[in-house]
Amino acid sequence: MSASTTETALEQSGNGHRMPVYFVSHGGPNLLDDTEYPAGQPIARGLRQIGDDIRALNPRGIVVISGHWESNSGTRGGLQVNGLSATPQPLIYDFYGFPPHMYRETFEHKVDPKLTQQVACLFAKAGVPIDTVDRGLDHGVWVVLKKAGLAGSAFPIVQLSLLGTESMDDHLRMGEILAPLRDQSIVIVGSGMAVHNLRDLFGSGPSSGGAIRPYVKPFDMEVDRAVIESAPDARRAAMVALASSDNLRKAHPTLEHLLPLHVAVGAAGYQANTKKMLEAYQLSVSWSCYKME
Repeated sequence: MSASTTETALEQSGNGHRMPVYFVSHGGPNLLDDTEYPAGQPIARGLRQIGDDIRALNPRGIVVISGHWESNSGTRGGLQVNGLSATPQPLIYDFYGFPPHMYRETFEHKVDPKLTQQVACLFAKAGVPIDTVDRGLDHGVWVVLKKAGLAGSAFPIVQLSLLGTESMDDHLRMGEILAPLRDQSIVIVGSGMAVHNLRDLFGSGPSSGGAIRPYVKPFDMEVDRAVIESAPDARRAAMVALASSDNLRKAHPTLEHLLPLHVAVGAAGYQANTKKMLEAYQLSVSWSCYKME
């Protein structure tokens, strides 16, 4: 089947209902520790609510953009998307210094090369080079989706890389290109952290203790203003303007955990109604999560 035939067939498979877009803050593998994050704990409860929300939508699939996969395609402006074959690849345990049992965690899931091809076709049509590869899900995908209760779901999960740049404008454009998937029963999820400074987190003892760093809530509020409060005709500019925030490089020494939010906002469209589904802080991170529809 040709790429154009595959694209046409998939375009006809939607259910007529436009799917929402989510941004989730994903944390590390210790998120799966039911002692540290029991079911009634606010972060665990909020993520489970998001998972229940997605499951109730009965989507045809999920496309996830994680802060732990930046394209190394070697082509300027290029992307990578997983799902070349129909067999799920081994999970990626891309974290260090955690207890041995966390490297034995599992996440049962499906893949769908047809959905992968649909994603690739959208970017190819937009003139963005993209490589289709076989790659396992990294912890920015499987840890948070497992905590959300989505292991073993009937729908497939496809992961798309970030671009190999820190351009907020380019990542908003990524989301804009993905947006048509929403009308084909596909949920788009950006997975990062609203504030992500691991140097301050691990340099200060246990992640759950100590005073919240002074930049955390101010930058989180800037994100809220851009994502929730900005006018539709100003939202795109507000998202790009985060690059000029005095708190940016304190909240995000590197931007890979913020850029999935830009992809999500671009996919949602700038007139989207945005709801904050989780607000929680730990020392130098923000767990803010958003639903956009």
